[in-house]
Amino acid sequence: MDINILASLILLLLIALAWIVLRKGKGLSPRSVALIPEQESDAPEIQPPKPALLDRIVIGSNPASPLVTIQPLSAISDFERSNLLDPKRDYSISRLSALCQAIPSLLVTGEASGKKIMEVVINGDLVRAADGNGLRAFAMNGKGIAEQARLFEMSDLQNMINAAAIWQIASVVVAQKHLADISRKLDEIKAGVQQISQFLASQRKSRVLATYDYLGQVYLAIKGGDLPDSSRMNLESCERDLLEIQHHLEIEYRQKVDKKVEHTETFGTENLTNDIGKKISELEELTGDIALCLKTRIAAWHVLSLFPGDPQLKVARRASIQKSIDSFSELVPYLEESLNSEIAAVNAFWNKGSTLDARKRNLKSKCMTAAGSLESKAKKCSEHVTDSEHILLEHDQPIRLYLQFENGELIGARQAA
Repeated sequence: MDINILASLILLLLIALAWIVLRKGKGLSPRSVALIPEQESDAPEIQPPKPALLDRIVIGSNPASPLVTIQPLSAISDFERSNLLDPKRDYSISRLSALCQAIPSLLVTGEASGKKIMEVVINGDLVRAADGNGLRAFAMNGKGIAEQARLFEMSDLQNMINAAAIWQIASVVVAQKHLADISRKLDEIKAGVQQISQFLASQRKSRVLATYDYLGQVYLAIKGGDLPDSSRMNLESCERDLLEIQHHLEIEYRQKVDKKVEHTETFGTENLTNDIGKKISELEELTGDIALCLKTRIAAWHVLSLFPGDPQLKVARRASIQKSIDSFSELVPYLEESLNSEIAAVNAFWNKGSTLDARKRNLKSKCMTAAGSLESKAKKCSEHVTDSEHILLEHDQPIRLYLQFENGELIGARQAA
C-alpha cells in the first residue's frame, strides 16, 4: 500500500476518535463536573456598605434642638483657652464624666487608650423653659440621625441614660452660672435686714428673715451641685408670705400718711412741726421695709427661674412683682399731696410769719427727701427686675464644657469662657 494512503487513513482514525471523546465530554454528569477545578472570576467581590461614622450624640426630646450634645473635641486650642474647673469638687462634672464614659465607643474608633477630650454643650434655654419629659439619645452624623448600623449600641446607651438624672445635671450646670448674682442679691437683702425698721411687726420681720435664710440654703445647694424639688416648692411659700407682708406694709403706709398729726399746743407750732417731721421719718423707714420686701421677692423669683419648667408661672411671677413696684411708685404722689396739705395747715396766732415759713420750708424739704427716697427705691427695684431678666437671657446661651480623659479616667475639666 502506498505510504500516502496509509497516512491519510491514520489521520481519519484520529479525527474519529477525537469526535467521540468530544461527544462524551458534553454528557458528563454533575458529579464529574464538580471534580473540575473552578476558575477564578475577574468580577469584583460585593462588600456590605460601611456604616456612616458618628460625630456626636445628642440627648433631648427632639434631635433638632437637643438639651445636651456630646462630641469629641477637634480643636485643642479651645480646651487650652477655656477656664479651669475642679472635677473633684464639682459634683455636676463628676456626673457628666460618668455619662461621657458611657458613649466613647460610639464616637471614637481605634485604641481605647490615650488622651481624649469630649465637648459637652448644654442648651440653657431649653433647661429653663421645658420640663425634661421625653428625653432620648440620638446618634448623629453629618447627614442627621445615623443609620441603623449601630442601633444595638444606641439601645445599650438608652438603657444607661436616666432622663431625670441628665435633666438634673443640666439644670444644675445652668443654675451654677448664677451663683455670683444670687450672692450679690443676698448681700443686698442682708444689708436691708440689718436696717429694718422697728415698725415692722416681729412676726413679719421673722418671715422676711426666714425667706432670706432659705434663699441662702438654696444658694448652697446649687453651689454643691443640687437643685432639689423641695426647694422649688418652698419658694412658692416664700412668695405668698412676702406678698402678704408687702400688702400690709402699703396699707400701713397709707394709713400713716392719712392720719394727721394733732396740734395739741396752746401756743406756737414747735411741737407740731417736730411731730410732723417724726411722722415723715417713720414713713421713710416704712419705705425701706417695702423696698426690702420687694428685693427679697425679686431674689426669690430669680432663683425660681433657675428651676426647669413652668415658664408661664415665671412670667406671671415677674408681672406680679412689676405690679407691686408700680403700686409702690404710686405712693410718691399720694405722700406729696397729703403731706403738703398737712404742712400748709401749720399755723398759730402766736408765731411770726417768718417762723412759720421757716418751719414749713423745713417740713417741705423733708417731704421732698422722703418722696425722692421712695421714688429712688421703686426705680431701683424695677432695675433689679430688668437686670435679672438680662442675666437670665445671657446665661441661657449654650454652655460648653470640656472633659479630658486618659485611659478612661477623667483627668481635667474646663469651661469655655
